[in-house]
Amino acid sequence: MQADSHVTPDGSGETAPAGIADLQARAGLYSLLGRCLEAEADADLLHLFRGPLRGIVEELELDLGADVMDGPVDEVVERLAEEFTGLFVAPGAVLPYRSVFETGRLFQPQADLATNAYREAGFEFRNLHSGEFGDHVAVMLAFVARLLERRAGALAEGDGAAADAWEARRVRFLRFQLGPWAIGWARRARSCAQHPFYAAILDLTEQAIWTDLCQCCDEKTLRRLVKANRRPLVRPKTDPEFRKASGL
Repeated sequence: MQADSHVTPDGSGETAPAGIADLQARAGLYSLLGRCLEAEADADLLHLFRGPLRGIVEELELDLGADVMDGPVDEVVERLAEEFTGLFVAPGAVLPYRSVFETGRLFQPQADLATNAYREAGFEFRNLHSGEFGDHVAVMLAFVARLLERRAGALAEGDGAAADAWEARRVRFLRFQLGPWAIGWARRARSCAQHPFYAAILDLTEQAIWTDLCQCCDEKTLRRLVKANRRPLVRPKTDPEFRKASGL
């Protein structure tokens, strides 16, 4: 599914009602994508794909790499750690921050916008890794997962008004914070991926976000988002004073 070519069937942009099970499944997908992109893979993550998720991986025909599904755990974890560092962390990497994607710098107003959205929804952003900010793609994906979970919970309790409020919050976040950059970032990172695991995860990230956007945006908004995601590469700017202050 490509953001450049897909349009909604009727151009209405209206979201079809989702059942509780569907919301929970989508929340699980966003949580999984966030986990894969927030930090290096570990043995627990490998066992998840090899065990509970193996059937889904096969059903979706995801090529995560033969080593990920069946290779020696220690060797695979080390191999994925090298790929993760090269893709998302080391100098020259495709840094997974909206600030960097749009400005070339870390911790710009985009980070504050994301953190404010978390706070307004009743969540608190806490750094788990050195130099992590609120506009990290994994944090934003996890936030969408939490919003889906809250909506599912409200529906289970029969609170339609609360469910609608959680959905409205999710749609705003998709349209104005995640949608304008994450698809373009995922494509850019995908073009640099060497291991099938990250290539597949980045493809799935793009598809998940774009599918949701097509359900909640009209064609005019989708065209705006496509244009935003085509933003030319901004070379990251070096700021010694910022790096010193942030501990990076």
